[in-house]
Amino acid sequence: MKLIGVLGGAFDPIHYGHIKLAKAWQDLASLSKVLFIPSGLAPHKNIVLENKHRIEMLNLALNPYPNFFIDDREIKKNQSDLKPSYTIETLQSLGIEKKEGQAFCFLMGSDAFLNLESWHLWNELFNYCHILIVERRESPILADQLTSALKKEWGERLTQDVEDLRGSSHGLIMAKQFEYIDISSSQIREAIYSNKNLMDLLPAEVADYINLNKLYR
Repeated sequence: MKLIGVLGGAFDPIHYGHIKLAKAWQDLASLSKVLFIPSGLAPHKNIVLENKHRIEMLNLALNPYPNFFIDDREIKKNQSDLKPSYTIETLQSLGIEKKEGQAFCFLMGSDAFLNLESWHLWNELFNYCHILIVERRESPILADQLTSALKKEWGERLTQDVEDLRGSSHGLIMAKQFEYIDISSSQIREAIYSNKNLMDLLPAEVADYINLNKLYR
């Protein structure tokens, strides 16, 4: 099974936390490509910038990575309706286009996984993808942190073998500890507003674009 990474987010702006998460999983699981899917109307996020700026910053940030691609289906969807974009609907849409022998791997951090029950139709996500989680080195996910419903899914679906992912088109969970960059887009926006150096937070090309267009001011 060819594994395809899927990373959703507002990317407002994209930063090294997003890129390192995707690169770590690409290297470990030999993902054939990673799709970066910028949110349309996100139920859990307030998006600051208009779509054209978020897309252009993604283009600049992903340019050095030949197997990282932008998928703007959520933005296109919200150009025709004003309903929130839910991950389950995005995965269903991807599933319609999926070719035989492909499997989607949805990438997320441990904080997102611990709040997974707040997502729309969260327990149906496993019907369309594997879930790959980046754990913080100092605080791996423990079973007693999970609700009873999440603990059940964790116990039944957890694997530590990439070959298991290749052997199934969906339904598994894998969690790994990588070098974790604890960055949030809101922290970056605050740093920009305060005229702080962005060198360690996001690619120079993105920082230049933000400054040139006077974004987040």
